[in-house]
Amino acid sequence: MSEHQPKPQKVRPPRSFGWTAEYDDEHQLLEAARRVREAGYTKIDAFTPFPVHGIDTALGIRRTKLPWFSLIAGMTGTTVALLLQIWTNAIDYPYIISGKPYISLPAFIPVTFELTVLFAAFMTVFAMLGLNGLPKFSNPVFTNPKFDRASDDRFFLWVDSRDQYFNADKVRELLEATGALAVEEVREDDSPTQVPKAIYAAIAALILITLIPGAIVLNMRNSKSPYPRWHVFFDMDFQPIRKAQQPTTIFADGRVQRPPVPGTVARGELGPSDPFVLGYDPDAVAANLPAQGPSSRLVSYQQDGDEQPPAPVEPGAREQPPAPEEPPAPTPAAPDQPASSEPEAPPQQPAAATASQERPVSAEESSDGAAEQTSATAVAATDDDAVGDEEAPGAVATGDAGGEPNYAWLQTFPLEVTAELIQQGRREFEQNCAVCHGLAGYGDGLVARRAAELAQGYWLPPTSLHEQRIVEQPVGRLYYTITHGKGKMAPYADALTPTERWAIVAYIRVLQRSQNARSEDVPPGVDVAASANSDNVR
Repeated sequence: MSEHQPKPQKVRPPRSFGWTAEYDDEHQLLEAARRVREAGYTKIDAFTPFPVHGIDTALGIRRTKLPWFSLIAGMTGTTVALLLQIWTNAIDYPYIISGKPYISLPAFIPVTFELTVLFAAFMTVFAMLGLNGLPKFSNPVFTNPKFDRASDDRFFLWVDSRDQYFNADKVRELLEATGALAVEEVREDDSPTQVPKAIYAAIAALILITLIPGAIVLNMRNSKSPYPRWHVFFDMDFQPIRKAQQPTTIFADGRVQRPPVPGTVARGELGPSDPFVLGYDPDAVAANLPAQGPSSRLVSYQQDGDEQPPAPVEPGAREQPPAPEEPPAPTPAAPDQPASSEPEAPPQQPAAATASQERPVSAEESSDGAAEQTSATAVAATDDDAVGDEEAPGAVATGDAGGEPNYAWLQTFPLEVTAELIQQGRREFEQNCAVCHGLAGYGDGLVARRAAELAQGYWLPPTSLHEQRIVEQPVGRLYYTITHGKGKMAPYADALTPTERWAIVAYIRVLQRSQNARSEDVPPGVDVAASANSDNVR
C-alpha cells in the first residue's frame, strides 16, 4: 500500500511592481520627475511628507474629471426634486398650501436645494474613490522599510511596471542617474491573502448589532405595555406635575390649579382709568363711605404719586357684617308725657345717596353709547337683580329696610361705541353667551333647551336679557356681571379682555333696543313694512 504523496506546489517568484528612488530634497525630486517624464514614462507617482509646488506638472497629472461627475449629479438631484414635488403636489394629490399655486417654484426651492447638494456630495465621494482605485487593502510600496520616512523627511519617486515602455534595467539606470540616495525594486507583497475568519465573525456580529435598534423600534410600534417606555434621555417625560383637577399637598387649599392673585391685572389689560376695568367708579363710592368699612375692598390702581393702593381682597369674599347692636333701653317717660313704644326714625341718608335713589335711570340713557362721558359718575339706584348676590366691591351700604347696597355703576360707556365695536360684541356674544342666553338674548340657548328637556330640577334657567330689570341696569352693572359671573354663570374676566366685555355690553344694548324699538327710532324716509318684507325674503 503506497503512501499518499502530496503534489508539490509551484512556487512563483514575487512579481515586480516597479522601482522606487529615494531623495532627501524636494528639488531633486522635481528634477527627477521631469527627466523620467521626458523619457516617456507615464505611470509614475511621487510621495512627499508635505505638498510640493509644481509636482503635478512635473508628473504630467491631468486635470481631474471629478467636477463633471459632481455637476451631473447635482443637475440630476435638481431634476428629481422638481419632478417629485410637481408630481406629488400638482398631479397625484393636488393641494393648495397657504394660497400658493400647485406648481410654486419659490416654494420648491428648499427641497430642490437639499436634493441637489445630496446627490452631488454622494457622487463626489464615490467618484473620487473609483477614479483613485480605492479602497486598496494593500500596497506593495509599503513592503519597503525605508518608505516609512515618506511621511517624515524623505521623498520617493515610483515608476509602475505596468507602463507600456517599462524596462527594469533601463528604469534603474535612469533613476540612478538622477542622483537618488537609493534605488530599489518594488516586489509583490507575499503576505497571506486569506482573510482571517475572525474578521468575518466581527462583520456578522456588527450587522446583527445594527439590527437591534430597528427591532426594538418595530416592537414598540406594534405592541402595548403597561410599563413606561425605556428612556435614554428623560427630557420632559417625567416631571413632578399633576393634572389641573387633582389634589395636592403643596398648597394650603389643596388645589393644583391656582386662581389669579387678587387684584392682579394682566399686562396690557389695564384700561385708561379704573372704571374702565372695574365697571364702577371707586372714587365716587369711596366719597360716600366712612373711613373704615366696605371702602377697604375697593381696588384702585394708583398710577401716579406715592400713595399705595389698599390691600386687595379676593372677588366674592364677604366681609363679616358687624354684630347687631342691642337696642337701647327705653327711656322712662316724663311724668307729664305718655310712654311711646314706637322706635325713633332712622337717620337720614347722605344727600348723594338720596339723590341717586330718587333719580331713575332710563333705558334710553343707559343705551346711548355715544353720549359724552362725565368725570363724576352718578350712583345707580338699587336694582332688584342684586338680590342674593355677593356684595360687589365698591358697594355702598344704604341701611335701608331691604339691606340692598347702592353701586357706583358707570351709566355711560367708557369708550366710543362704534359699528366695529358692536360687530366685535356680536362675535363675542355668539361665541360665549348665545349657547345659554340664545342668539336673541331670551335665555333659550342650546344649553337651556337641553336642560329643560332633561328636567332634572336643579337647573337655573338663564336670565332673559330683555327683562325690564335687566334693561334698566346700568352698563357698568352688565359689565360687572360678565366679568365676575352670577349664579351658575362663570366669570369671563380671564377669557375676555375689558374691551371685549364692553363690546358685549354694547351688543346687548343693541339686542334690547331691537326688541323694544319705537317708531321714532326709524330714520326718516325708510319704509318699515318694505324693510321687513325684504328681510323675510332673505
